[in-house]
Amino acid sequence: MNNFLDQIKRVPDNLKSILGGLYGPALIVIKIVVVAILAGVLTRIGSFVIRKLFQKQKSFKYIDRKRVDTLSTLFVSIFKYSVYILTGVAILTILSTAFNLQPILAAAGIGGIAIGFASQSLIKDVISGAFLVFENQYSVGDNITLDNMTGVVEELQLRVTRLRSGNGDLYIIPNGEIKKVINHSRGDKAVNVDIPLSYNTDIKKAIEISEKICKQVSSEMGNIREEAKVLGITELGKAGLNLRITAKAIAEENLEVERRIRLLVKEEFSKEKIDFTDKYTLVVDKSRREQQK
Repeated sequence: MNNFLDQIKRVPDNLKSILGGLYGPALIVIKIVVVAILAGVLTRIGSFVIRKLFQKQKSFKYIDRKRVDTLSTLFVSIFKYSVYILTGVAILTILSTAFNLQPILAAAGIGGIAIGFASQSLIKDVISGAFLVFENQYSVGDNITLDNMTGVVEELQLRVTRLRSGNGDLYIIPNGEIKKVINHSRGDKAVNVDIPLSYNTDIKKAIEISEKICKQVSSEMGNIREEAKVLGITELGKAGLNLRITAKAIAEENLEVERRIRLLVKEEFSKEKIDFTDKYTLVVDKSRREQQK
C-alpha cells in the first residue's frame, strides 16, 4: 500500500522528467480540461435534479402543471448560466496563476467598454424573460403567437423562448425582442360552424336538424363550456345562404368540437337529402346571357 502511494507521489516528478519544458503548459491544459469536464457533469446532474424536484410538484392536486414546467426550464437555465460563469472565472484564475495577465487585462479594459455596450441586449433579454415569468404571460405547453410566429412553447429560458410550430420548425426568440403575445390557450374558445345551403332548402327543416345536432353534441362532449345552439342565418350570398352553429369550448379543444359538429351535420343532412351549396359556385344571370345572344 505504501509503495502504491509513493508511486502516486512520484507521478509529477516523472511527468516533469518526461515532458521537460512542456510540463507547465501541459499542467495548465489538464487543469482547464478537468474544470470543463466537471462543469459539464455538474450541469447535467444539476439540471436532472432540478427537473426531478419540479416533477414531484405535479403530484399535488391544485398545482398548475404548465406553470411547474415553466419554472423548471427557467431554473435549469439559471443554473446553467451560473455554472458557465463560475467555470469562466475558474479558468481565468488558473491562467492568472501561470501567466502575467496584467498587460492583457489592461488592454482588455478598452475592449470591455465595447463588450459592455454589446451586453446591453443580453441584459435586456434576461430582464424581459423575468417579466414574462412573473407576469405569467405564457407557460410551457401553451399555444401562442409571437409577432408572426405561432407554435407551442417548449422552453421558457432566462434569455430565450423556444417555440415549436405545427410543421415542426423550432423558433428560438430572444426574450427582449418579444413585443406582442397572443395566447391561444387561456380562456374559453368560440366554436363556429357554418353550413352553406341553397335558397331552395327548407330552412325550418335545416334549423330543426341543426338544433337536434346541437343537443347531441352538448350532451356527449364534456369539453363544451357553453351549449351549442343555432345562431341563425348569418349570410345571404349569390350562391346561397349560410346557417351557423355556435358554442364555447375549453381552450385547445374547440377544434375537436367543430370537427364533431361537421361530421354530424354531414350525416344528418345527407339522411334528409339536404344538399350543401358551394360558396364559390358561379352564378350566371340568364337574362343577361339571352341579351348577349
